[in-house]
Amino acid sequence: MIAYDRPIKDLSKWRKAAPGKQLMACLLVLVVSGAISPSRAAADMYQGIADSMAGVLPLRQLLAQVHEAYPGKVLEVELEREEYGQGEIWVYEVKLLTEKGNVLKLEYDAVNMELLKIKGRAED
Repeated sequence: MIAYDRPIKDLSKWRKAAPGKQLMACLLVLVVSGAISPSRAAADMYQGIADSMAGVLPLRQLLAQVHEAYPGKVLEVELEREEYGQGEIWVYEVKLLTEKGNVLKLEYDAVNMELLKIKGRAED
């Protein structure tokens, strides 16, 4: 490695001796100039998702409603955007292990907690 303690007059030596320094200098220039920054389009996309989720009810409310209607152990909960009727809605999907060992898949509208679909064997 070549140590430089005076100004470099011959840049060809610098290019051969310190390719890592060149990369760091280029990255520093890009960061300072703002060329490398979070995309505005990505920020807009995330804001759009957040806005569309404004009416989604909290998970604890869903779980209280599920346990009241279907005693058992919740195995999994997912929140997804799904086609329903004429448009898309937020849907909570719940997988539940009942007290008798059956697995239920319940789908609830995440805005009004209406039960949309039930798959599996519900117990009476």
